[in-house]
Amino acid sequence: RDDYNHHRPHTSLDGLTPWEYHQRSVEDQTLNRANL
Repeated sequence: RDDYNHHRPHTSLDGLTPWEYHQRSVEDQTLNRANL
């Protein structure tokens, strides 16, 4: 069950899976730190 929910796209996340959304937010934070 957790695996299914973790890997299916969610409309609230613009069609991203929770994992993809997490990866994107981590990348955004890294880019923001580099630009400071």
